[in-house]
Amino acid sequence: MLHDWLLEARLRTLLLSATNCAVGCALGFYYGAFNLYNLAAAICIIITAILLQILSNFANDYGDAFRGADRADRLGPIRAIMTGSISIRQLRHAMALVTLLACFFGLIAVVMTLGNDIEVLAWFMFAGVISIVAAIFYTVGMAYGYKGLGDISVFIFFGLLSVLGPQIMITNASGGGVEIYPDAVLLGVSLGAGSVMVLHVNNMRDAMQDKLTGKRTLATRLGVRLSAVYHVMLFSLVVLTSFAACFLSHKFWEFALLAVGLIPLMASVIRVVKNRKNAKLLAPELKFTALGNAVHNLAWIIVLIVDFWAYY
Repeated sequence: MLHDWLLEARLRTLLLSATNCAVGCALGFYYGAFNLYNLAAAICIIITAILLQILSNFANDYGDAFRGADRADRLGPIRAIMTGSISIRQLRHAMALVTLLACFFGLIAVVMTLGNDIEVLAWFMFAGVISIVAAIFYTVGMAYGYKGLGDISVFIFFGLLSVLGPQIMITNASGGGVEIYPDAVLLGVSLGAGSVMVLHVNNMRDAMQDKLTGKRTLATRLGVRLSAVYHVMLFSLVVLTSFAACFLSHKFWEFALLAVGLIPLMASVIRVVKNRKNAKLLAPELKFTALGNAVHNLAWIIVLIVDFWAYY
């Protein structure tokens, strides 16, 4: 049973959401201060991000199962909900539990970091509620993921908000006030585009089956050739904004580390373009795209930690 739930949680995606959020926390330390209090707040923030990702994964499988979108011949991993190991009722209860946990840790995080500013606190709590709603309704209810709007949602919630939110919270907790920095915005764009790449590879793999079930993702709308072009454009945006953030904050030796950190993702992009017409060969690229983004995120975390300690 534990294996079934781990399969439903999609552990590889959790690494990406956690490292995206960790980059935001690292930016908060960089522009604020590193202490045990901020570290505890950062842990709560990252746990919240992981729980929101789990909720999104559960809701995705719940919606697909409810609509019959996951066919037995799908090329992706066979989920426990498809085999009957986990019932729709059990998955619905799990979604409720994960939502409560996300609210609990998220509330602790915002109170710890924004407790003295009621207006900003209210805005962050509102953003948390919207994040939960967006996670659930990706394939449930209005099912905007079926309408080709998933890319925009992922870019906003797993890119911009995942980076800027933690940065603002940790910086404010350090006494720096509610401040947004240009390099944080650029990194939000970079990590957002990288997260969309993961979704897009998934949608490219399932494009043929999605057409049959009426799931109109961007990959089904663009077709094979333009989907590959779009994937390359996303990678280009990742690279350009990441390097721009590096130069904007006067980081030069770090450029080499970031370039090395982007190699795994670049290798995956090349394979995706090469195998764009073969769904079976595209299937393994989902994990490599996620891992490639995580490596890029780790490179940025190292850069920020080293520069923080070198400066202070």
